[in-house]
Amino acid sequence: MKLYKRAAALILTAATLLSLVPPVSAADDHVTVSSAKEFYALVQSCTRDVWSQGVTVELTADLDLSGSDFQPIPIFQGTFHGNGHTIRGITYDHKGSTLGLFRTLTESAVVENLSVEGLLEPQGSASQLGLLAGENYGTIRSCSAKGTVSGQEDVGGLVGVNGETGRIEGSSCQTQISGVTNVGGIAGQNLGTLEQCVNTGLLNPDPDQEIPTSVGGIAGLSRGTIQSCSNSGEIGYQHLGYNMGGIVGLQSGSVLQCSNTGQVWGRKDVGGIVGQFEPNADVTYGDSPMDRLNSSLAALFDEMEVFSNQVNEIAGRGVEDAQVIHDALSSIQDRTYDAGKEGKDDFQAMSDDLYQYTNDISDALDSLRDHVDRFSDDAFDDLNELLDQADRLSRRLNDLLDHLDGGLGDAVRALDRTVTGIRDQARAIQTHITQMKQELDALKQYILDVAKLIAEKDFEGALQLPFPSLNPKEHIQGIRAALSEISSLLRQLPEQWREVFEQLSDDLGDDRDRIQRALDALNDAASHLVDVGDRLMDQISGDLDEVDLGADQIRALLKNYTDQLGDKAQAAVDDIDAQLDVIQDRVDQMTQYAGQDTQELHATTLSMIQCLDTVRQAIYDLGKEPEITITDLTDVTQGPGLISGCSVSCTVNGDSNVGGIAGTVSPELGDDPEETLELDDLKLLADVYATTRAVIRSCRFNGDVVVKNDCGGGIAGRCEMGAILDSAARGTVETGADYCGGIAGRTSGSLIRCSSLVDLTGESWLGGVAGLGEDLLDCRAMVRAQGDGEYWGAIAGQAEGDLAGNRYLMEDLAGLDGVDYAELAQGLDFDAFRQLDYLPEDFLTFSYRFTVNGSLLAEVPFDYGGDLDPEQIPAPPEQNGQYGQWPFFPTKDLRRSMVLEAEFEDPTSTLSSGEDIPTLLAQGIFSPDAKLTIRAQSVEEDTVEGCASVGAWTYSVTGSKEDTVTLRLRTEGAEHPDAALYQDGRWSRVEGELDGSYLVFQAPVQGQVMLLDQRALPVLAVALCGGGVLALLLALFLIRRRRQRKSLAAAPQSEDLSQPVG
Repeated sequence: MKLYKRAAALILTAATLLSLVPPVSAADDHVTVSSAKEFYALVQSCTRDVWSQGVTVELTADLDLSGSDFQPIPIFQGTFHGNGHTIRGITYDHKGSTLGLFRTLTESAVVENLSVEGLLEPQGSASQLGLLAGENYGTIRSCSAKGTVSGQEDVGGLVGVNGETGRIEGSSCQTQISGVTNVGGIAGQNLGTLEQCVNTGLLNPDPDQEIPTSVGGIAGLSRGTIQSCSNSGEIGYQHLGYNMGGIVGLQSGSVLQCSNTGQVWGRKDVGGIVGQFEPNADVTYGDSPMDRLNSSLAALFDEMEVFSNQVNEIAGRGVEDAQVIHDALSSIQDRTYDAGKEGKDDFQAMSDDLYQYTNDISDALDSLRDHVDRFSDDAFDDLNELLDQADRLSRRLNDLLDHLDGGLGDAVRALDRTVTGIRDQARAIQTHITQMKQELDALKQYILDVAKLIAEKDFEGALQLPFPSLNPKEHIQGIRAALSEISSLLRQLPEQWREVFEQLSDDLGDDRDRIQRALDALNDAASHLVDVGDRLMDQISGDLDEVDLGADQIRALLKNYTDQLGDKAQAAVDDIDAQLDVIQDRVDQMTQYAGQDTQELHATTLSMIQCLDTVRQAIYDLGKEPEITITDLTDVTQGPGLISGCSVSCTVNGDSNVGGIAGTVSPELGDDPEETLELDDLKLLADVYATTRAVIRSCRFNGDVVVKNDCGGGIAGRCEMGAILDSAARGTVETGADYCGGIAGRTSGSLIRCSSLVDLTGESWLGGVAGLGEDLLDCRAMVRAQGDGEYWGAIAGQAEGDLAGNRYLMEDLAGLDGVDYAELAQGLDFDAFRQLDYLPEDFLTFSYRFTVNGSLLAEVPFDYGGDLDPEQIPAPPEQNGQYGQWPFFPTKDLRRSMVLEAEFEDPTSTLSSGEDIPTLLAQGIFSPDAKLTIRAQSVEEDTVEGCASVGAWTYSVTGSKEDTVTLRLRTEGAEHPDAALYQDGRWSRVEGELDGSYLVFQAPVQGQVMLLDQRALPVLAVALCGGGVLALLLALFLIRRRRQRKSLAAAPQSEDLSQPVG
């Protein structure tokens, strides 16, 4: 029995030891993976965080994980050699975050030579997503990703987050990526290094997406380094998205030697390289006014102590005076102590009240936000349905207008205005809901921050938190007003539609039915929306009042505390001043009787008065507005806060703050992406000293910047700080409103040694270097402009800083706001201009480049102001049976280079001479620019025998593929039409067929054609001819009869002669 037990124990021990062996084949910390089964065994092993330390994994075959319940490798700390293989079928659609083939790559991890393909569309929080890794703190080298990734935050094609120690080298992505915040082709968020990476995939291309923020071809958000990377994938969708960039959406690190050729779209802060360039800043804070007051009081107390000691030394000589001074000093000390204690008590009481008020408002705020969220959810479908139906109805009504007369058209237009009004009110409701959510979220965050700081005993920090702007009642009133207006407009619809309906003819019955259905759907959606809104109004009135009351209490508390602090501090100063006056008076008495002692006391008193002046100034500073002092560095050549050596060749599109390199250069401090931070608007609690680094250096833009509203520039749309150096822009910049510039649309920073060769279109503040600028030094501009506005200049529309050494080519505009300023904004002719420094070589050479499908067919150079030799223009090619043609281009007084891409069209089959009813038509295969021209000519009446000439024309067909064409000649004026061509020196009739009113025949591509009318013979001639013919026929008949008779008579004789003799 014991033997059995011992055997069982040995078996159990062996099984336990075997269970500890790694589930994949391993030898000396090397693991081989060649199948899906072995991959999932690796996944199981890596659930232990330390298992992969020091392990090297070799992938020896391509893997397809399709059809399996994909599970990522949880954490990996070793080395993974992909050996050029691909892992396909990575699919994940459950709830989750930090997802990819690897969830986490630690600092010691290395992954190289691996390709991944798959689909990541997780639910839930859906953050930190990448096909290769959710987050990377190690090294990724020579890897690629292909497929689809969709999520919420930190969404990348390769990795979701590249951490501070993370490094990705020589990798690429061909993935369609969609996300809301921090979306990038390689990494959603980069805090480390991305080098020599390439993205060709699309980012956020869907028009129905949630509005994105910080989207870039390489990284969405970067505070690290991006170097030698390129993007060719299209970024974003028109009019949607904030911080949209060809390389990175929002960046404060460094972007070096990167390039972008992918078109970039967005709403605000859109750039060919960076959407928003956030300066890297070192910030220090000055002493707060309270600290300065405490310091000055401490100095005063020290001097008072010195004074007290001096008084004690001469007490025997002036007991009464000393007692008076001592009492005054005691009063000052007591008053100072009381003021300090009272201030501390007031501060504690205020903090307690602030904590109580924030707690009181919290529940009401949560309830109000719940109601608003429910209303937003309930109303979302109704609003979308209402807007869709309104758009559909407007299109139907506009189509209907094309078939209606004036009276009924007015009724339809009135109906369309009512529908448009309903749509506008629905959009207003959407706006109020969004803004109210943002304000409530800001207030909630304020409450949480206050509670946290008070719990940490940081009362001064709680006081210094700015109270957020809040006006929920205004939004509720706006929603109520919009709902009321929708109800009013809905009541108008039936009568307006009835008026249209009764006048519509039965021929428009289909249109009438479609409009009726759209009206019904619109009415249903709007009615339901009004019902949901009414419920919201009933539910939130109490919560709204409580939130407003709590907000008012907090505002009043902060204001009252600040006011009382100043009043009490002034009262303390007044009391101290009174006691010092007593001391001063007593000292004046003592100076009459004392010598050296009195002088010492006097010196100490003066020192005390100086200290008191310092105290008084500190008290005054309690009510003084703090200031911000910024030192903007321009000599940045490495490190964070730098964009250097980058190039862009594409079109950059946005609504505002759009630039060829950077959309905007500005700190990211506000919560509202629609607002652009202006430093003058900052509210400070103490003096701030900031050293900022935001430099764009040695960058080049070739392309078009298109801005719907304002602030567009060839390099940057808008700069609140920073510097642009040694950069150049070539192409066009177009703004729908103000601030249009060849380098920057609007800037408060410096532009140094920058050059622009641009065509500008805009309204006010338009300039070849800057629309509205600050410091402009040694810049160059070759600019043409069009539009309507004020403040136009070849250098700048307006400049408010230092100007020096700026030069421009004298063409359409003059230097600064239409005025040429010598040495500051000076114009030169071309010969002098071309001798300047800081001009790119290609700005001074001019040519037309003729291209076909992007490939150069021919390049024709010309001199500035010269003409183009037509003989050098290449013939447009043919392609796939289509004819090519060049777009229009000038050939005289040329001043700009152009790239002319061939345009292809199907051949034309028929050419017309051009009249309302053409005289001549030509049929064949013709190029799109082919022409048929005719010119009438005179000929002699009897040019062609037997025919009368009706008309003659010289004709010419150009662009024919063949040497002959089919001509169709109109036969008007000819009863018996015929045609002749002039060939070999004479008119020759041609064979043709009559087709309707046209005679059809073949002819060369150019020549002379004549319309003929065949002459009719006289009746007598016809009769004589007919009689002669009959006589001839009769004679022939008689001769034939005679011959037949002779033949019959001779037949028997022939038979006899044929018989033999015998």
